[in-house]
Amino acid sequence: MWMFMTALWVVMLLAPLALLVALLPAGRDCPRCGGETILLRTRMLMAIRRFLGRRWCTACGWEGVMRATGSAPVPALAHVHEPQEEVDDDAVWRPERNDTLF
Repeated sequence: MWMFMTALWVVMLLAPLALLVALLPAGRDCPRCGGETILLRTRMLMAIRRFLGRRWCTACGWEGVMRATGSAPVPALAHVHEPQEEVDDDAVWRPERNDTLF
């Protein structure tokens, strides 16, 4: 009988903790504004860093604990800037200049 009571006591202590972890926001996006968050390293969460992480939002400044997800980060798409044509500034040293000063 005492084993059952001990097991029930342990479940009663761990159930709210499990519910709290389940209700934490998950992923890498800010729960307030949807912006990108950065992982902050803290000594207190080092043991459970695989499951929980303290994060900070770069857009709105939100800071809090979030559940870690197993998905890899999505790489950002590179935006290619095509060079614009140079403006002719009549520089003497440019080889494409047709006339010469001498």
